[in-house]
Amino acid sequence: MKKIKIVVVGCGDRACVYANEGVNTLQYMEVVAAVDPNPERLKYMQKNLGVAEAACYSNIEAVLQQGKIADCVINGTMDDLHLATAIPFLQQGYDMLLEKPLTSNAEDLLFLKKTADENGCKLMTCHVLRYAPFYYRIKEVINSGEIGDIVNIDTSERVGATHSSYSYVRGKWKSEKECGSSLLLAKCCHDTDMLCWLNNTTEPEEVSSYAERRHFIPERAPKGAGTRCLVDCPEEIRKNCIYDVQSMYLDNCIMPWYPWQCTGKNYEDVTEEEKLASLKTYNPHGVCIYKAGGDIVDRQVLAVRFKNGSVATHTVVLGAMKPGRSIWITGTKGEIEGNAEDGVFYLRKYSKENSLFQEEKFEFIDKKGETGGHFGGDKALVRDFCNLLQGGEKSISCTSIDDSINGHLLVYAADKSAKECSSVSIQSMMEK
Repeated sequence: MKKIKIVVVGCGDRACVYANEGVNTLQYMEVVAAVDPNPERLKYMQKNLGVAEAACYSNIEAVLQQGKIADCVINGTMDDLHLATAIPFLQQGYDMLLEKPLTSNAEDLLFLKKTADENGCKLMTCHVLRYAPFYYRIKEVINSGEIGDIVNIDTSERVGATHSSYSYVRGKWKSEKECGSSLLLAKCCHDTDMLCWLNNTTEPEEVSSYAERRHFIPERAPKGAGTRCLVDCPEEIRKNCIYDVQSMYLDNCIMPWYPWQCTGKNYEDVTEEEKLASLKTYNPHGVCIYKAGGDIVDRQVLAVRFKNGSVATHTVVLGAMKPGRSIWITGTKGEIEGNAEDGVFYLRKYSKENSLFQEEKFEFIDKKGETGGHFGGDKALVRDFCNLLQGGEKSISCTSIDDSINGHLLVYAADKSAKECSSVSIQSMMEK
């Protein structure tokens, strides 16, 4: 395969994961330019992905003015920058792998699709869970007809205490006003996409949702708790607090690419002394989790009715002890039940021999979720994107924008439903 030339825009964690898979693991890609306002991230691109120093830029205009210098763009900018950074490259004819969520509203989403279509661009969304062997096999079973027609899909996501703190309550997605995305959009557009993809012989029609922030609020802080853990919170309180930063960030930093970004350094280069000093002063991750000041909800549930009469539910909650995604699909001839983190799902069918059921077990080796490749989905997504750019046929997982619209519209409608305390039709999200 001739190597695909790429421009990486927004050289944060996710874009670098995809670029690394394409360049170093699969060896299908070559990065010809990188764009990021943080010089440390550009140094990372030079060191790890072979980008020439002269091909590193602080803004997209410096690349755009050169014309089309590559085959595609990997766009990993923050949510509220997706549209502004995607449109100019699409208008120059670049194909694109764009991090989810694509946009924060239906109007921008449809404009994005229109621009891609008008310029003949292949635009794929980073819905990596479709590519995880666990979910890919479930889709194959559904497509085979083994469970008949889908009657109900029930999914849940329990966001672990650590991930909740790192990314959401203390992290850069803690505020919808600041980052442009709700919890459901930032965290669960994977899951709403899954509901629509697994059930894509029909389309979502109406949704009702309930959401609230009741856990991570000042009123829930332990009596006598300070504002910064390592500055003014008493030891007797910290030793019994799940979210004490000493244990969560210093002793056991399991997602190190998030909490040290504010230092301006790549996380591998931050010293222990610098980590400690930052948590005591300017680092938002050093603030008491109950007083971190975000505005996203910490729990949400939604119920969907599809046009063919099937239904689905999804629940997300922050602060779970055991993180994980579970799924239960009921069909007219059988059912599927499993948990991605356990790497197991079961296919069950009715048994006339005992009037109960017979069961088949499917096991998967890759059980690493968002801390380790999305159960193998990251690599498979990049491989499929390269295949699409080389003229190959779309896979059953292909996350082209045409097949990503319903999952996004479902999020917009669910968030509107939660705010207005009423059911919302999906069609209404597309009407001005």
